[in-house]
Amino acid sequence: MPEVAVIAAVAGAGVSAYSAIQQGKIAEQTGKFNAALASQEAETIDISQEFEERETRVAGRKLRARQLLQFASGGVVPTTGTPLLVQRETGADVEKEIGRQKFGFGLQKQRAFSRGRFAKAQGKALSRASRFQAGSSLLTGAYRVGSIYN
Repeated sequence: MPEVAVIAAVAGAGVSAYSAIQQGKIAEQTGKFNAALASQEAETIDISQEFEERETRVAGRKLRARQLLQFASGGVVPTTGTPLLVQRETGADVEKEIGRQKFGFGLQKQRAFSRGRFAKAQGKALSRASRFQAGSSLLTGAYRVGSIYN
C-alpha cells in the first residue's frame, strides 16, 4: 500500500510543479504582450502629436491671415508697427501652444513606455517565482515520499 501513496505523492508534486511553471510562462508571455501594446501606444501618441502640431500650425496661419486682412481692411499697413507686433505675438503664442502639446504628449509617451517596462519586468518576476514554486512543490513531494517510509 505504501507504493500507491508514493505514486500519488510523486504525481501530485509533478503536477503541481508543472502547473507552476506553466503559470510562470503565461505570466511572462502576458508581460511581453503588454509591453508590446505599450510600445504601440507610444507610437500612436507620436502620430497624434504630429497631427496636433500640424493642426495647431494651420490654425495659427489662418489666425495670422485673418489679422492681416483686418489690418489691411482698416487701411493700416500690416507689415509695420502694431500689426507687426501682433503678428509676432500670435506666432509666439502658437509656438508656446505647440510646446505645451509636445510636453503633454511626451508625458503620455513616457507613461506608456514605463507601463511597458513594468509589465515586462513583472512577467519575468512571476516566471522566476513560478520556478521557485515548482521547486518547492517537488521538495514537498519528496518530503511526503520520505515520510511515507519513516
